[in-house]
Amino acid sequence: MIKAVAGGGGRGMREVTDPKFLTEAYEQASSEAGKAFGESAVYVEKLLLQPRHIEVQILGDGAGAVLDFGERDCSIQRRHQKLVEVAPSPWLRDALRARIIAAAQHLARGVNYAGLGTFEFLVSGDEFWFMEANPRVQVEHTVTEQVTGIDLVVAQLRVADGARLDDLGLQAPVASRGIAIQVRVNAETLDANGSPVPSAGTLRRFDMPAGPGVRVDTYGYRGYRTSPRYDSLLAKVIVHGANLKQATVRMGAALEECAIDGVATNLDLLHAIVSSSVFVSDPWDTGFIAQHLASLRGHRRPQVFADEASSEEQGNAAAKLPAGAEPVLAPCPGVVLRVDVESGSVVGPGATVAVIEAMKIEHFVQVTNGLRVQGVAVQVGDVVAAGEVLVYGSLVDGIAPVTNAAQPQSSERGWAPEVAEIERRRTCAMAMGGPEKVARQHREGKLDARARITALADAGSFSEIGALAGFAAYDDPSGQADFTAANFVAGTARLDGRKVVLGVDDFTLRAGSGDAAIHAKQIFAERYAQEMRLPMVRLLDGASGGGSVKMASDAGFTYIPVNPGWDAVVDNLSLVPVVSAALGPAVGLGAARMVMSHLSVMVEGIGQLFTAGPPVVLGGTGERLTKEELGGVSIHASNGSIERIVASEQAAFDTIRRFLSYLPSSVFELAPVIATDDPSERREHSLLSAVPRNSRHSYDLQQILAAIFDQGSVFTYADYGGGTITALARLAGHPVGVLATDPAQGITMSVEGALAVTRLVDLCETFHLPIVSLTDQGGMTIGLAAERAATIRHGARAIAAVYQARVPQAEVIIRRVYGVGGAGIINRHRASRSWAWPSGDWGSLPSKGGIEAAFRAQIAASSDPEAELARLAALMDAVTSPFRTAEHFGVQDIIDPRESRPLLCDWVRDAYRLLPEQIGRPSFGTRP
Repeated sequence: MIKAVAGGGGRGMREVTDPKFLTEAYEQASSEAGKAFGESAVYVEKLLLQPRHIEVQILGDGAGAVLDFGERDCSIQRRHQKLVEVAPSPWLRDALRARIIAAAQHLARGVNYAGLGTFEFLVSGDEFWFMEANPRVQVEHTVTEQVTGIDLVVAQLRVADGARLDDLGLQAPVASRGIAIQVRVNAETLDANGSPVPSAGTLRRFDMPAGPGVRVDTYGYRGYRTSPRYDSLLAKVIVHGANLKQATVRMGAALEECAIDGVATNLDLLHAIVSSSVFVSDPWDTGFIAQHLASLRGHRRPQVFADEASSEEQGNAAAKLPAGAEPVLAPCPGVVLRVDVESGSVVGPGATVAVIEAMKIEHFVQVTNGLRVQGVAVQVGDVVAAGEVLVYGSLVDGIAPVTNAAQPQSSERGWAPEVAEIERRRTCAMAMGGPEKVARQHREGKLDARARITALADAGSFSEIGALAGFAAYDDPSGQADFTAANFVAGTARLDGRKVVLGVDDFTLRAGSGDAAIHAKQIFAERYAQEMRLPMVRLLDGASGGGSVKMASDAGFTYIPVNPGWDAVVDNLSLVPVVSAALGPAVGLGAARMVMSHLSVMVEGIGQLFTAGPPVVLGGTGERLTKEELGGVSIHASNGSIERIVASEQAAFDTIRRFLSYLPSSVFELAPVIATDDPSERREHSLLSAVPRNSRHSYDLQQILAAIFDQGSVFTYADYGGGTITALARLAGHPVGVLATDPAQGITMSVEGALAVTRLVDLCETFHLPIVSLTDQGGMTIGLAAERAATIRHGARAIAAVYQARVPQAEVIIRRVYGVGGAGIINRHRASRSWAWPSGDWGSLPSKGGIEAAFRAQIAASSDPEAELARLAALMDAVTSPFRTAEHFGVQDIIDPRESRPLLCDWVRDAYRLLPEQIGRPSFGTRP
């Protein structure tokens, strides 16, 4: 069952019995909830088919005291909305009743409940499930009042005023007498499928029952005009009896006394329910109405009082029209504002005969054929129902169509002036900071904001959001505003056919500073990406909407800073791919948004990243630095702030597009699998000699990557990892994350390498990419500098990321597996597939240093220490043979290196078969 978080009255609910309809049901429930409650969030609970719906009324005083007023049965419903409530339930066995009430009391005490509340349960057989708690007075509270004699509204108000239950004189157990039934009288009927059909109009008659044991709660009265915009409930009729049979007879009589004219009601349906033989003989469940729909819809109740409808009102029915008369009907419920014809008029096709106002919209009712009017059935001010006769007459041929029939504002000039103003302002926005500022941007070697969009996005795909947001000065006597656009361009676009949200800084307007920004626009872009689950791409150039001294000067006050839209910025990291590119200085808020990304790209020579610019740094620290010295490539190439350094803006755009191609649009989808001409069974002969036998010799990692993964698919992720290489790649078209080592740059894991591993693993876990480790890991970097940098803490954090990841992991051991770093490069406590090449070498630490440490005394005591060391080394060479490890299943398999690609391509298909189970948000929030 999908249910609205803020729901009620059956709105925002959908049953799902077949998983293939889950997405459609989710969207329908969410949409309905948003329209009904202003909150589209929904949740999912166990679906019980035709359960009983039992509620327990609770009052708590917030001081630990909790009292129940018994239960009521609310099972008779239509479309999950209650129609009949009975207190207490006549069908609950005492033992089950006691268990349900005890559960409600336990829940209330657990939260130290204060006030009146309803704890709701679904019951099937002898089992029950908690459904929800409603912390308020509900429509059905009156049926409980009738059996307890306690005014629950007064009790709630006194508790809210600070009273304790003892002060109210209420003690457990609350006495209950007889049985009460409540029915809801609604302005609606049921169609053949059991769905409600609302009715609207004016209550020409509204007579409710009275007498001993009968209570009515209502707001209706004769002359009241109902509205289809609100709940169709007109009244509650509550009766009390000594037992179910007596209460049922009394309810039937009460419903027969009801007389309502002017709108259609469910009085016949309610009477059919309580007069049904099964109502007093068998337990009800939520399928009661559906099971008996045909007989219930065909039932008509006896009426005690005669119909008071006047002859004038009845004369308006189509059945009373003269023989052969052609009626003109009201298209919707509403009020007659104007009648344009009279008896004897002759009008042509297209002529307006009346105007009806409904929900503040004027509806011009026109004839489609020539008509000689014989009679007018309404007058100005009448409330009419949909389908009611307005005028009638006889058809007349040969009358020319009316071309100037009255229409709303038909004589006005239309909206051309406003459309022209829209275009003028859009032209102003396209001009950005003006020709001089744009030319200056180009002289600095940078594209302008609009040119960047053109260079990045698929041709013609950009759809701008908020182009008219900006600053207008109305000093021109002509009234035409001098308009300057905001310095942030937002919209959606397609990158290689995939839709994304773009947020682009415009440096030509106040260098991207906050005094030229419309923060709401930037916030909306982030939230739109969040709401629509689209990747977020930020092209940063300036302060990106951060504050400025000028803002404070103009405003005349300062403020406690809030990062605009930061809730969405943070949430998006766990929801959609986020990419940021520094195409100029990214300062302050811009710098923060830069690193709040899954991939950050900087263009060498024009991009910089710093928290505060050179003038502020000079004033704060006395350091006199250029932008490049403070935050250029030389600073950020290896510190972990920027994943990729590129040579040009076009290279940045190519990098962004390629990165996104490996990822889904959101965590609720799987990464796209593409067709490839690269055979899965490809066996590269070069792998047989890719790793030298001499462990001191390096090898070409790129050659190995190209031989194993799909041709041309390896995309380097973090540039800063040193010898620790992270990448995205494909196996048989399936995107995967890759961990590897480039021995030419070092075989141990540094602080930066640990950060690269953490970032890649978190990326793969967030977007459900399997991870492949080509392991040659010499452990953590050692030495004084490494200890000062807290390498072990950063390395342990990387290992924790590996162990927290749920995605499938596989490993090909290329050479070394040493120490903590080697042990944690994949989660070896999982049944992850692992293969080793014959070049594999593993242990707690390298044998060279290990032998000297372990046998130091023995070597020193030898007459020939070098010979003894050589003898011990030869002995260890035999012990450390990978075949000995394989004999004890310490390694799963030793393989011909040429088998690596076929084996991994087979594994990745299995991995992708499991990934649908993990779709959704990561188990822990993604951090920058």
